Amino acid sequence: MLEKAPMSTLINHVTEKSHLKSLSLPVDGMNCASCVGRVEKALAGLDGVSHASVNLTTERASVDFNPKDTGPAAIAEAIEQAGFSVPAASVELSVGGMTCASCVARVEKVIGQLPGVTDASVNLATEKASVFFTPGAQDATTIANAIEQAGYEARAMSAESGDREAEAREAETREYRNKLLLAAAFTVPLFLVAMLKMAPGAGDIMMALLGERSWIGIEFILATPVVFYAGRGFYVSGWAEVSHLNPGMNSLVMLGASAAYFYSLAALVAPDIFPDGTATSYFEAAGVIVTLILLGRYLEAIAKGRTSEAIKKLLQLQAKTARVIRDGIETEIPIEEVVAGDLVVVRPGE
Repeated sequence: MLEKAPMSTLINHVTEKSHLKSLSLPVDGMNCASCVGRVEKALAGLDGVSHASVNLTTERASVDFNPKDTGPAAIAEAIEQAGFSVPAASVELSVGGMTCASCVARVEKVIGQLPGVTDASVNLATEKASVFFTPGAQDATTIANAIEQAGYEARAMSAESGDREAEAREAETREYRNKLLLAAAFTVPLFLVAMLKMAPGAGDIMMALLGERSWIGIEFILATPVVFYAGRGFYVSGWAEVSHLNPGMNSLVMLGASAAYFYSLAALVAPDIFPDGTATSYFEAAGVIVTLILLGRYLEAIAKGRTSEAIKKLLQLQAKTARVIRDGIETEIPIEEVVAGDLVVVRPGE
């Protein structure tokens, strides 16, 4: 007579299965059933692996494991210790918001700290990141999220990414241009008000029209949209840099503009807390800082767009076909079909 399994045993079995994850890895170097057995034995010996099967035809290993006990990196290492190799997976992402070599280093550091990542390289000119990782250990979404948490923009490249990248560059250039125009429209009169107050003759006329605090109030009105609207991007990226204890250019702009702005605001609202003669305004400094940096970013965006177009035009010059000699016969084939060992015919002028 068959005994009925206790309900608690069934529940524990279902719970245990629900905690398992499945992973499929490519395996290079197998050429016989004995190789399959070695890989399966190496995987079965790992803590947390409940099932492992290897297919010689597809050259892939399927593993069910408990992520609390092991992971993709440990599984790949076990395969390599058995004498085989696991080809690294790769993904290319478009990264926006980088402005200098420090940004490149920061993005590479963030990606490199992700589990399973074996190599990462970031190009500032093309704004692209190439990431190599253990299959199953990472994916494009996770990597992009890590980059975004560091204060940058990221998205996986696709077949349509070329057009999207061009559109994104145009949008970025247009955004910087619009913000620059707005900032300049407020900063120019702000700067004139601040400077003319100190000019002989002009300052006396201005003080006769309005008092000192009234002019500081006008400077406050002119500076606020420059700092917190046109310069909003510096604060968003700067705060992300500071929160990750990795300050950069954006946090420096944020600090400089904020120091000038809030000191001036305090001088306007509560001048009595300052010693005599020190309750002065520096609103124009905050506005000029943001406007000049926006000008630099706008020119940089234009230069990046031109560089990207130049690179694309160079790539278009690449040959689409090649002439090779196989079995004594010269044949013209697509460039993608050229393999190691082919004898390539290069004619004069090519």
